[in-house]
Amino acid sequence: MNRPDALIFDIDGTLWDAAVPTARGWNLALEALGVDTRVTTAGIRSVAGTPFAGCVEILLPELCPPSEETLHRLDAFEQAALVESGGTLFPGVGKGLRSLASAYPLYLVSNCQGWYFELFLAKSGLRECFVGGDCSGYSGLPKSEMLIRLAQAHDRQQATYIGDTSGDEDAARRAGMDFAYARYGFGTVADPGLSFDCFADLTAHYLG
Repeated sequence: MNRPDALIFDIDGTLWDAAVPTARGWNLALEALGVDTRVTTAGIRSVAGTPFAGCVEILLPELCPPSEETLHRLDAFEQAALVESGGTLFPGVGKGLRSLASAYPLYLVSNCQGWYFELFLAKSGLRECFVGGDCSGYSGLPKSEMLIRLAQAHDRQQATYIGDTSGDEDAARRAGMDFAYARYGFGTVADPGLSFDCFADLTAHYLG
């Protein structure tokens, strides 16, 4: 694997964990809608990397197809919960990203909503580490196409995408990029090749 000319990061399960406030927000929304079903933190983690509407379909099949009101309530209550408490960065992420940003252009590509993308940057305090990015809420594109478009826009020929799910790996492969697996995250990847058990190991690898 050649030295990358950029590192592109997924957010959930790779840089931070926001499952607790997200589950709380969804459950408050379900209560407001008069729905008895509740989601769990584990359930939220299990759909990390899936666009918002897909998460609803997987975790709340009895509400599908979801009404616009249902989607709006879930989204609004999730946003309020995350504004209140934010997510939790994985150990070593803050220090590691600041070090990596001195050696590589760093980007974000996620299937999250647009407000979530901005909230991550604000709550994490890491906005200055990234030179660009995209998300489902902005472009509406599949992750592989977001990666392709970002690489073309920034003239990156050898970028590596770092994520924690098989969907992340598939997106990287479709985009013609190397993939690095954040094994400490939420998902599983059968045969990732390059993988890391913690963010400190990831940082050391790319700065070595």
